Amino acid sequence: MQKLLWISFLSAALATGACKKKQDDTDKAASEVKKTVEEVNDKAKDMDKTATDKGATVKDLNKADTDLAAAKVDLQAAKDKYATTIKDRLAKLDLRIAELGKRTDAKSKDLAAKFTARRAELATKVDGVKDRVASDWDAFTKDVDAGFDAAEKDLNDALK
Repeated sequence: MQKLLWISFLSAALATGACKKKQDDTDKAASEVKKTVEEVNDKAKDMDKTATDKGATVKDLNKADTDLAAAKVDLQAAKDKYATTIKDRLAKLDLRIAELGKRTDAKSKDLAAKFTARRAELATKVDGVKDRVASDWDAFTKDVDAGFDAAEKDLNDALK
């Protein structure tokens, strides 16, 4: 019995410590997307400039087009990475909610149901991450991170 208690305590401590790391990972991934969005915008401007330049050769146009296409591929990869880090955070929330749901008291069961609903709201919010436009990217990531931070904090408080 004592061994089981220590294992539970250790797993809770590890999960709690990992929450901050996940936040840092999502912050880093969001910054990477923002950087690649700026790169795509720069390459699009270069492409427009090259297309309107009367002295541009076909080789110049092809290079500008290739650079723009590569930047768009990088952007999609960065968005995929961000989506993966968000899914990791959702999985972490699932584990914590399940831990709360395993408790036998009615209050814990009620809280688990409420956190499940909050988790569903977060999942709905992030489902369209790959289709997000650059203009609202910062607001979107701040909103998502704030939602995760609040849910993780509240879950940690409920599990104490």
